[in-house]
Amino acid sequence: MAPISTAKPPPGTSAPRLAATVVVVRPRKTGPEPEIFMVRRSARSAFMPDALVFPGGKVDPGDGEAESDAAFVAGARRECHEEAGIALDGRRLHWFDTWITPSAEPRRFYARFFLARVGADEARDAAADGHETHEGRWATAAEHLEAWRSGAVDLPPPTACTLMRLAVPSWTEILGWAEAIAKPPILPKWLGDARGEGRMEVVMPHDPEYAELPGEGMPAGPRLGGLPRRFVREGSTWRPCE
Repeated sequence: MAPISTAKPPPGTSAPRLAATVVVVRPRKTGPEPEIFMVRRSARSAFMPDALVFPGGKVDPGDGEAESDAAFVAGARRECHEEAGIALDGRRLHWFDTWITPSAEPRRFYARFFLARVGADEARDAAADGHETHEGRWATAAEHLEAWRSGAVDLPPPTACTLMRLAVPSWTEILGWAEAIAKPPILPKWLGDARGEGRMEVVMPHDPEYAELPGEGMPAGPRLGGLPRRFVREGSTWRPCE
């Protein structure tokens, strides 16, 4: 892969740190939709406080050679065990997505998203770590999204988009995605309160105005089809905004 952390960021922006996220799914005995384990971040967290997220975090130097595929996988396994108590040693991790935090953010990440499948009777003791995260929960993608739409939880835009992909009968298609599809990062743009309405907006690469907006940008990839073109921050919750 091309250098990431060593690349010089555009003037006025910070270089993204490497991270790995794991979407752990298991069969549900009462229906075809799989259950997905998620945790809620601490309200005191400096990044995405109080949001419902998948287990994950920074790739550490001890995970392997910097920016190597092996380091991302090792980081994903380690973080999943530390944050959720789920051991994925020997389990295949499917790299299906990549996101970069908008360049307007001072705290940025280049995150690979992996999907791991466990058996219906596995990971019964999965739980949040009680420090960085709490309220560990198993639910279908549709149930997680419903909790978000009702205002019970918040979902960052990348997390919401991932759950939208998993909330359809054809969700298993992502297991067959080649790394060539997952590799080009999705890089939204952060508008802040651009409209003067006291709310923040995130613009996705497939939005018609994306190319003309300020900030570091990248072309839209094929996996953005069907996803919201914008998200708006209303109060303490992100919402799709077309």
